[in-house]
Amino acid sequence: MSLIDNSIARSMKNVLERTQRREGLKGYLEVEIGLVVPSKDNPRQHIEPEELAELIQSIRTHGILQPLVVLRQAVGYEILAGHRRFFAAKEAGLHVVPVVIREGDDPQHIAELRLVENIQRQDLNPIELAEAYKTLLDAHGLTHDELAERINKDRSTITNALRLLALPENLREDISKGRLTLGHAKVLAGIQDPSWMQTLALKVIKDGLSVRVTENLARLGPPQTGTVEKAEKSPAAKELETNISYLLNTKVTIKERKGGKAALTMHFNDRDQLNRILVILSKVMDRRAPGS
Repeated sequence: MSLIDNSIARSMKNVLERTQRREGLKGYLEVEIGLVVPSKDNPRQHIEPEELAELIQSIRTHGILQPLVVLRQAVGYEILAGHRRFFAAKEAGLHVVPVVIREGDDPQHIAELRLVENIQRQDLNPIELAEAYKTLLDAHGLTHDELAERINKDRSTITNALRLLALPENLREDISKGRLTLGHAKVLAGIQDPSWMQTLALKVIKDGLSVRVTENLARLGPPQTGTVEKAEKSPAAKELETNISYLLNTKVTIKERKGGKAALTMHFNDRDQLNRILVILSKVMDRRAPGS
């Protein structure tokens, strides 16, 4: 795949074409670390301690392999991208760090450059990325279409990312920490029932559900609570319900009884759905038939 075929690379090309570059012959400069300061507007807000510890050890052993990207200030340089490397370098005791300098005085352009630099290096988790989009939209009065054009993204990418910010705080934290993937987050963001959203998110984390299974469960909705069945359902019955629901793409209820007996109920809305369920069951039975 060529450079300009890559959407992230096109984003970099679009923004950097408007940015002057002044670098040494090696492609970067080495500056005293005391002249470099982190940005208060950095899109990346969370750094895992374990991740930082590994980077510190790597820098002590190999040095900084990728220069920081900085913005020239009246005195010193402000970081556009590379905050993790900067903090790790300080902890590792480095006195100088390699930097690539970007220059500009347009606040909107600088904000775009900061965002695109971090996207290029995949430094942002989905929540940080959504918050960065929102900052650009709010601070500079851009529409979703205008922002998408500026950073070479689809409008739907911007809109779907911003939907994550409407999720409850604990789920945003799960996404930031990687306990929920972006695919799971998109499914959860489409659930209207807050209680079911939280229940399903917990189940995804606890049981390691795939995005596809999560989509099916979200579409089926929360399990119905009847007046007959009061006892807590066994884990085996819950798992069987999930597996059969996924197989038939419909709601399935298992009611356990004494003596190891149970009743299985398959729910359908109309005759067409019933016929589809029967076709699936028929295919399953054919595959299990002797000699098949």
